[in-house]
Amino acid sequence: MGSRSRRATVAGIVAVAATAAALHGPAEAHERSTADRLGISTSAASWKPSAAARLRTVTVGGVRTLQIRPRKTSGRATLAARSPVSTDVIDRAGTLVTASARVRSTQPGRRLTLRIMEVSAGRVVASRSRTVKAASRSWRRLEVSLHTTRPGSRIQLSTRASRVSGRHLVRLADVTVKRITPTPSPAKPPPATAAACEAIDYSDPAQGVRTFTDDFSGTSIDPASWRVRDNTSLNHDKAWITKDAVSVHDGYLDITGRRLPQDQWRRNNNPLYKEENAVRDYSTGYVDSIDRFSQRYGHFEVRAWVPSASTMSRGIWPAFWLRADHQPGEIDPMESYGAPTIRSFDPSSSYEWNSWSDTAQGSTSDPVKQKTQGRADVGADKIWQGWHTYGVNWSPTCLRYTYDGRTVATVLFDDPKTLSYFRGPTFADTFHIRLNMQVGSKYWGWADPEHTRSEFSFKIDWVRVHQGHGLTP
Repeated sequence: MGSRSRRATVAGIVAVAATAAALHGPAEAHERSTADRLGISTSAASWKPSAAARLRTVTVGGVRTLQIRPRKTSGRATLAARSPVSTDVIDRAGTLVTASARVRSTQPGRRLTLRIMEVSAGRVVASRSRTVKAASRSWRRLEVSLHTTRPGSRIQLSTRASRVSGRHLVRLADVTVKRITPTPSPAKPPPATAAACEAIDYSDPAQGVRTFTDDFSGTSIDPASWRVRDNTSLNHDKAWITKDAVSVHDGYLDITGRRLPQDQWRRNNNPLYKEENAVRDYSTGYVDSIDRFSQRYGHFEVRAWVPSASTMSRGIWPAFWLRADHQPGEIDPMESYGAPTIRSFDPSSSYEWNSWSDTAQGSTSDPVKQKTQGRADVGADKIWQGWHTYGVNWSPTCLRYTYDGRTVATVLFDDPKTLSYFRGPTFADTFHIRLNMQVGSKYWGWADPEHTRSEFSFKIDWVRVHQGHGLTP
C-alpha cells in the first residue's frame, strides 16, 4: 500500500493562477475580488456563553482578547460561546464570507472550533467550521468560509473548546468577518466539451492544491477528520450501524460487515420497505466528514478494496460518495454491488457512478428523475480482487469520474438534459465525504446465510481531496 504521509489535515488554498478562468469556466472566472469587513461585536458583553462558561474581555500583551473559562474550578467542561448576528445584511445568495481568529489555550492540546453561520429569519440555514489543537505558548490561526444560501441573511459566529480543566482558559483574538465580492472577468470561455473536461485535473499541482488527506497510518480513526456513526440504521438496507464495525489497522480504514447472532438482531421502526427490511440481522460501519471537512468543487479520490465479490456477496453494497451540506443531492464516485443477485445480471466485476439533484427521488415513482448515472468500464478487471482508485473531478463546468486514474465518464453541466439541476441550488452547495457499506438491497437482493458470507470488509487505504487554484474551499 506504499508509504504513509502525515495524519489527516486540511491544507491551505493557494493563490489564484492566471489561467484558472480558462480551466474553471464562466461561473468562477474572476480577475480580482474585494473584501469588506462585517460588523460583529467582539466584546464579551455581547457574546452569549454556554452554561458551563464565563466570558471576559481581557488585554494580554497589548492584544485585546475574548477569554473563556469554566465556571467550576474542578473537573472538565466543554466551553462554548456565540456572537451576536452581524449588523450588516448579505444581500446576495452565493456570497463568500470568511471568518478568522487567533486562538490559544493555557491547557495544550484542547480542540478549539470556530464556526461561521448564516442566519435567516432567526434560524441557522448554513454553517461551516474548522478545528485546531490549541497551543499554550503560541497563537494558532483559524479561518473558515461559507457561501451564503439566501439573500437578506446575516452572519453569526460561535466557538467551542472541548474538555477544558477547571483552572484553565482559552482566548480568541483578532476575530474578523469579511465579505468577499468578486469582480467578474468580461471574457467568458466557450461552453465546456468532453475534451475540455478531460483536461481539468485538480490533483495536478499545476492546477490545484491538496486540501484534505488521510492515509490511516495510525491505530484509530482521527475524530478531527471523521464522524463515526453509532447505534443507528438507514432505511434502504437491512444492517445496523455500529462504531464497533469501524477500525484502523495495518495502514487502512476497515469497515466490517457481520451477520449477527439472532439475539443481537435489531429493528428499524421506519424502514422503506416495511416488514421486508425492518429486522436488522447484519452490522456495518459508516463514517463521514460532516462538520469536519467539505468543499465545493475539487478532485475527490480514494484507494479502496471492495468486498462485493461474485460469490457469497449478495446485498454487500460499499460506497464512496459526497453529500451536499445543506441541499438534498449527492455525487457518487463509486457504488459497488455483490453477487449473486436476484437479477440475471452480475454487477460485481465493475461499479456504478451517479449524481442526484435530490437523493429522495430514488425512492419515488417520479417518471423523470434529476440524476445522471452509469456503469464504469473497467476492462477485464474484477474490482473485488484488489486495490483500485475511485475518483471524481468536480469543476464549475463538469464532473469527470475516474477509475485507476482513467476517465470512465464525463457529465457536462450545460447539457440541455442536465442544465436545469446542475445549475441549480444543490450543486452550488459544499459537499462532505461519506464512506459506508450497506447490507441488503430490494433491487439486487437481501443478504442471507445461503448467498452472503458471515463477515466481509470494505478497506480504504487513503482519501485525498484537491481544490483548483482560485476556487474557494
